[in-house]
Amino acid sequence: MTVGSEAEWNNYSRISKIYICLIWYYLSLKMASRKDQDPTEIYHPKEIMCSEYVSGGGLVEFFIRLRKGAESEFFDILKILKKNNAIGLSGFYDTDLEKDEIYIGFFMDISNMKDTTLEKIVEEFRKIKGVLEVRFSQRVFKDLIIDELFFPLMVGGERSFTLRVESFGAILKRLYEKFGTGAAVILYEMGISLGESKVESIIKKYKVDKQTALKIILAERAAKGWCIAEAEEVNSKRAVIIARELFECLPFKGKQERPISQLFRGYLTGVFQKLYGKGFTVSEVNCIAKGDDVCRFLVEAAK
Repeated sequence: MTVGSEAEWNNYSRISKIYICLIWYYLSLKMASRKDQDPTEIYHPKEIMCSEYVSGGGLVEFFIRLRKGAESEFFDILKILKKNNAIGLSGFYDTDLEKDEIYIGFFMDISNMKDTTLEKIVEEFRKIKGVLEVRFSQRVFKDLIIDELFFPLMVGGERSFTLRVESFGAILKRLYEKFGTGAAVILYEMGISLGESKVESIIKKYKVDKQTALKIILAERAAKGWCIAEAEEVNSKRAVIIARELFECLPFKGKQERPISQLFRGYLTGVFQKLYGKGFTVSEVNCIAKGDDVCRFLVEAAK
C-alpha cells in the first residue's frame, strides 16, 4: 500500500491503531484465559529418548553428528527418511557450542521402507555435506529397542538419572515400614541437603540474585519432572509455595489422612535457609495424598 496525501496518511494511521488495539485485545483475552487455566492442562508430557516398542516393527536407533550451522543438512536427512517411508518415533537435537557441533539422536521404524536398505540410508546420510559421523543400532529385544548410543544422561549440563514415580513410592513405603517415623526425619534431612546444594549450584552457575534464584529453582521443578511449582507469596520472612502433581505424594494420592511430604518440605527448607542465611520452618498445609487438589507449603522464618 502506498500512502500519498496527508489525508491518506491520517486514515492509514487510524486504521493501523485500530488494528493494533484489536490484536492487543485478542492477546489479552488469550493471556487471561491461560492465567485462569489449570497449569496441568497447559503443559504437555515430555518424553525422554529412552526406548520404543512397536509390535512387528523394524526398529533402529541413529546417532548423527553434524557441523554447527548445518540446519539445511538436517532437513535433508528428514527428506531422505520421508522419501523412504521411514517413521520417526522419538529423539533429540543438541548443540555443543564449544565444539561447534550438532548431535541428533532418534528411533525409527523402517519396516515400511521400500526399494532400499538400512545400509543405503546410512550411506546417503554420510554423503550429506556437513555430516561428520553416523552410527546406528538395531539391537532389539522382541519388538523393544533401548537407547545404547548415548551415555551419560545430562539435564541442564548436569549428570542425572531417572526414577519412576511408582518406584519412588515403593521406596517410601519400604522406609516407613522399616523405620517408622524415623523415615520422615531421614527424608526431611535429605531434602534440606538437596535444597542447599541446589541454591549453591544456581547462584554459582548463573550469577543471579536471591529472588531470581528462587524463580529458577521453582521453574526447574516442572522441567525436571518433580511438580509444577509456583509461589503465591514470597518475602524474606514468609512464603506460600504450591506444588501440583508433586512426585513424592502422587503414589499416595487420596489414600492418606494427613500431609505426607517430607523430602520436598525439607527441600524448600534448605532452599530458603541457604538463600536468606537464617532458619526457616516449612509445613505442608494441603496435600494431594489426603485428597486436596494441590500440595501447599507454608514457609516461615524461625522465631
